Amino acid sequence: MRNRIIVFSVIAVLWCGFIFYLSSENSGQSSQRSSRVITKICEIVDSDFPTYPEAKKAEIVNKYSFSVRKLAHFTAYAILGALFFQVFCFVRKKKFRALFSIAASSLYALSDEIHQSFSPGRSCEFRDVLIDTSGAALAVTISLLILCLHQRKRQRTVS
Repeated sequence: MRNRIIVFSVIAVLWCGFIFYLSSENSGQSSQRSSRVITKICEIVDSDFPTYPEAKKAEIVNKYSFSVRKLAHFTAYAILGALFFQVFCFVRKKKFRALFSIAASSLYALSDEIHQSFSPGRSCEFRDVLIDTSGAALAVTISLLILCLHQRKRQRTVS
């Protein structure tokens, strides 16, 4: 179990570093990254997208920008929540393991939003902390369900 904690702790720290790196980008860099992702998704979903006039492409990218950015927050913190759930595997009571994982993710989200406010053109948004915490909570809930199903299956095979 000790090796498992170490491995997942290292992965969680690396993931936190990746989030920190993204939050360090100024608003222009962050917007460009989002626009590239949205453009790539549009090209995959709509094969005609590359032939659209530039103004229409920009309009489509702008239309989906907010949603994609918030989905990125949700997903990044869902991954972090799942990683923390593995880090806290030594906590025997499952509900405390889940609460610790969500709390750690939420605290990191809050600290990261504060950090982000020091990047030019970026701000600290409480809404993003809520989105981040929601992502972590969903991943922790799924992890908890998987753990319970696995334990139930293991108990049946032992009986």
